[in-house]
Amino acid sequence: MVKSLGHTLFANYGLLFKEVNEQSDEMIFPLTNIGVNGLGSTTQFLCGTRSSFGSCWNTYFPTNSLVDMYENIDGTNFSWDAIIPGYTTMAAAARQVYFLRDGLTAAEITAASGRGADMTKYLAVGNEARIQKAYMNRDPRLAATVITPYNTYNGVLNGANQQVISRFPYRASTAPTFDLQTDTQTFFYYLHRKFVYENSTELLNRSYGPIDFPIIRYADVLLMWAEALVELNNLPEAILKVNEVRTRAGIPLLQQTDVTKGTYVTSQSNLRDRVRNERRIEFVNEGIDYFDEVRWNTWKTAVFKTGNGAQQVWGTNANGYTYGGDHMNTWPIPQVEIERNPNLKQNAGWPN
Repeated sequence: MVKSLGHTLFANYGLLFKEVNEQSDEMIFPLTNIGVNGLGSTTQFLCGTRSSFGSCWNTYFPTNSLVDMYENIDGTNFSWDAIIPGYTTMAAAARQVYFLRDGLTAAEITAASGRGADMTKYLAVGNEARIQKAYMNRDPRLAATVITPYNTYNGVLNGANQQVISRFPYRASTAPTFDLQTDTQTFFYYLHRKFVYENSTELLNRSYGPIDFPIIRYADVLLMWAEALVELNNLPEAILKVNEVRTRAGIPLLQQTDVTKGTYVTSQSNLRDRVRNERRIEFVNEGIDYFDEVRWNTWKTAVFKTGNGAQQVWGTNANGYTYGGDHMNTWPIPQVEIERNPNLKQNAGWPN
């Protein structure tokens, strides 16, 4: 029905979230925003940075586990050890060395050592290029969604458009370095790019962005359709639906013919996991993943696994996550409904 009404995937994932394309055929039901006080989006205020127009707050960050989900461009799973042998067995603080900028000063080297970085592995020239390889040749949705280390962002400096680079440690947003400035300069996080406005021409005020917020778009329909087909064990048809989304993304298609490729689907369970990961990376910052994880009963294992939290890019926890309890998987019955019907009993874990 949705397809017969003319809905289809917009050709370019990165450009889909620009104002000019907000009413494309992919958008089925969006929340309308306009650049007027009280009628616009605040997403950019919370996800932008001090280098964004209006000087935003970068309150929300993409997680390390999310970034690692994006496949290599050949459809194989990303592996840190393939980029830097032995990376995953190092202490998280020691891995910090790989994310340091080229040409550190003596004071910066001393500070990094004090934070636990293994400075024996530091390259005064080429340190940045080495870590950039981890984000190259990946699913293009990564670059469209996340500002990764030593990647550029089209920001604003002193009222003028200025391209900046995410570097650590931060020095200055001005010449000669033009570092991306955040509210968290002593820490180094992944940053949102999706829904974060660029330069000074896309936004009138940080408090009311004009880009519509998608509630349901055609990619969501395709992947929900694929989920249903997986549960019916109709893997060929499910793969076709997923592959529509992967085709737009520009990554290899899932298949059941060549077992030597990373795109080979081994079983119903394997495809179920692949569809779930496809949803996790396709709908970043769209308010969907929480509800997905709850209905899959994976909220606890996916987000609150041991050691997980608000992590710096090399894996050191800045703030740990606290799990609220299993009752979070079942929402409470509103008190007004219980008052209307005394036979209703509150769901376990919620106060009566």
